[in-house]
Amino acid sequence: MVETIEVTRVFPENMTPDHQPLFENSLSATFTKLPEWVLEDVFVLQDTVFSPKELSFFADHTHVNGLGILPLGKRVVNCALKKWRSVDHAIWIKDEWSANYFHWMTDCLPRIWSGLEKGVSDRVLLHQSYKMLPYVQQSLKLIGIKPIYYASDENLKVKKLVLTSRTAEFPHFNIPWTLKTRDKLALLNGKAPHKKVYISRSLAPKRKVLNELEVELLLRKRGFEILHAEKLSVKQQIELMAQTKLFVSLHGAALTNMLFMHPGQSVLEFRNQGDDVTQCYFNLANALGLRYYYTLNQGSEKNTILADFTVDLEALEETLDQILN
Repeated sequence: MVETIEVTRVFPENMTPDHQPLFENSLSATFTKLPEWVLEDVFVLQDTVFSPKELSFFADHTHVNGLGILPLGKRVVNCALKKWRSVDHAIWIKDEWSANYFHWMTDCLPRIWSGLEKGVSDRVLLHQSYKMLPYVQQSLKLIGIKPIYYASDENLKVKKLVLTSRTAEFPHFNIPWTLKTRDKLALLNGKAPHKKVYISRSLAPKRKVLNELEVELLLRKRGFEILHAEKLSVKQQIELMAQTKLFVSLHGAALTNMLFMHPGQSVLEFRNQGDDVTQCYFNLANALGLRYYYTLNQGSEKNTILADFTVDLEALEETLDQILN
């Protein structure tokens, strides 16, 4: 049965009246969650699942926007001559967006929790390309899950498969499952968060801060640690966030690590001027009970995902004053 979920959010802590249009359409959302299945004797064909008993492909569970008849037909043809391997039991947790830090942490991990609750399997099915993603390997090790990898030249026959669904539609979050990720991984010990942390994107291939040196100088004077997520293991990032009271970063995957902050702490996102669409981290902060702040900055283009940014230093100073005082 399809589940309908409603969420409500609050405005950023430092929102000014003229910026209200950037956020007001995100203050409430309604989305659906597909049912989960426990299927017997199913076939895994390339990147989707077919159940002979149900006479159905479950492409809506394996792909963000499903698959049409032609793509499904091509998969059947391409898989016809591949070798077969049998698997006793497994959990399906992925789609075409999953090989991405943000989606792995916010989509795949909640699907693992929901899959484990079925009590059928403690193994997840992943394509062998996921072996090359350190954060996948490290996070699975932290939660004690051993994956079953399959190759591109083989099909799988799975005797019993837990077919999970995404717990929320992007860019939204299913709050109980999101909080479960924090509960499972975060180090919410009794020690009060005390660090001020800036995660730089200077080593990233795109979406950089053009005036990075000025930003770092300003933040160092304020007692911030300047770090790069690429140089930290998943465990180190979790430990860091558990000690962080104020987390600053440009829109990007590093902000996903707010997952591991204590409730009530603060996040400051460098946003693109005029962007009222790219709300995933605003939404995530709300789901986690974090205090969300922002500055608007001049992007090299309108598309936030492709733009580089010149951070507004004056706005940054003013926002830090508001947060820290």
